[in-house]
Amino acid sequence: MSHVSQFIETLEAALHTERKVALPPEDAILLQTQDKPGSERFFFRNFARCSFPANLYDQRGMCQIDRFGADPKDAFPAQMRMPQEAATGCAFVVADDHLYFLYDRMDRWSDAPGHLAFVAVRIEAERIVALSDHRPDIRLTKSEYLLLAHLMTGLDLKKAAMLLGASYDTKRKQVQVIQDKLGLKTQTALLRALSVDITARILDEVLPTQQRNFETALVKRQFGKDVIVNMVTIGEGLEVPVWEFGARRGRPVLYFHSMLAPIAFHPEMSSCLNKLGLRLLIVPRHFMGFDGVLDAETRLTKLTRALADTMDYLTDEPLICLGESAGVPWLAHFVRHNPDLVSHVILAATPQPAHPHPAPSQDHGDAPTLFVEISNRLRRDARVIAGLTRVYNAISRVPMFAQKALAHMYRKSPADLACLENLFRHPHLCEWLRLIANHATLASVDELTNLQRNWPKDLRALQCGVTFVHGLEDPISPIDDIRSIAQTLPDAAFHAVENAGHLIFTQHFKDFVDHIATLTTPAPSAPNRA
Repeated sequence: MSHVSQFIETLEAALHTERKVALPPEDAILLQTQDKPGSERFFFRNFARCSFPANLYDQRGMCQIDRFGADPKDAFPAQMRMPQEAATGCAFVVADDHLYFLYDRMDRWSDAPGHLAFVAVRIEAERIVALSDHRPDIRLTKSEYLLLAHLMTGLDLKKAAMLLGASYDTKRKQVQVIQDKLGLKTQTALLRALSVDITARILDEVLPTQQRNFETALVKRQFGKDVIVNMVTIGEGLEVPVWEFGARRGRPVLYFHSMLAPIAFHPEMSSCLNKLGLRLLIVPRHFMGFDGVLDAETRLTKLTRALADTMDYLTDEPLICLGESAGVPWLAHFVRHNPDLVSHVILAATPQPAHPHPAPSQDHGDAPTLFVEISNRLRRDARVIAGLTRVYNAISRVPMFAQKALAHMYRKSPADLACLENLFRHPHLCEWLRLIANHATLASVDELTNLQRNWPKDLRALQCGVTFVHGLEDPISPIDDIRSIAQTLPDAAFHAVENAGHLIFTQHFKDFVDHIATLTTPAPSAPNRA
């Protein structure tokens, strides 16, 4: 019984003098009331605007917020517990014929009272449908909703059917009906898609703004509802942020971004992806942190493993991997060690390799390129990386300097200069450059270090199709050098693009996604992770 109901009972008794009033012991009153005022203040500071029904539970599993005047059927259970197997901070539970999402990382809120254990969010049937790829015409029956809710808690179909008092065959057919309604082919795909979507949407609403990280706040400010931010913790415990654009059930494309920014700059990016049924996945590696691990090779290996586990969780079909510029060495390492996860590789603005390859070009024009010059200096003195990083970050912090420096770097490419002029008309590129300089210094070191790896060797070990797309005006990577790399791969295709420089992915975004949409999905093969 809550302290409020006890107060009302006591008041009624006092108004009727013929009744004897038996007040509860003082210790019991303190136990019931000492935590709730703090819970209520915290709740209304942080969750008043949440569009999902939410509540708080303490360490004893007791509900903390009384909803005065609410319909009894909308009340939260008086007691709930976080499942012990919920190692990642998130769990789905069913209570009183409703599905609840629980989140116990209370340390994310700096003002959370110490007695609180988790946040509970109720998910009604209509909210599940709303999260299902924008199909508002679909309705789930009460029976379908309850079956889906129990399956999302981790029960298998046989146990769920038994719990609901129905036969296995009946519920098996019902699962197929739900899959057809939501446009998903298998039960595994159904549960995976809904758990990922619901977790991302709820956390995006309930997490405090200051805990969403600077890069998350910036990507949300730039793309709004066009981006879904996932935080996935699997395997080694590294929390992997994944930004999703385009069709939520579309064909997955994993983008290894350039050094400039962890996103693609195109005003119609989301609409193009949606139209073609593509799901663009971006992991902003600049902001991963890596738990203080300082060795660049260790960080590369750590990211590859975490990324493989995350993609295996988020997708149920082979990935198309797209790497741009400095993202290519990261892509090559990932694909070489996870060939079973990838169906095709596309390389845009491939950087000039630091290591010689079988058919190198000797003609670099009237001066060494940027990559060649940096590589030569790094091989002579590794301390050059620290100096280059400091200079790069110092320039990136000041928009005027950044614009002038980039214009000088790309001065030989009219296509790149025109692209940069357009990008600097908007604040987003400057904001990303400044954010990386201020909060991702270690990432800048990693980018330069990984460019020195023998990543062409990784490419030569790939077992999937590879497509090179390179601009004829690329002032950073001479096209002949990249063409010679492609010639060392038995089944690689090479496309030279007119009116394109090193920023080719932004300049020809629609052509890229049109090409990706035409790629066929190979038949699934046996897992073969190296």
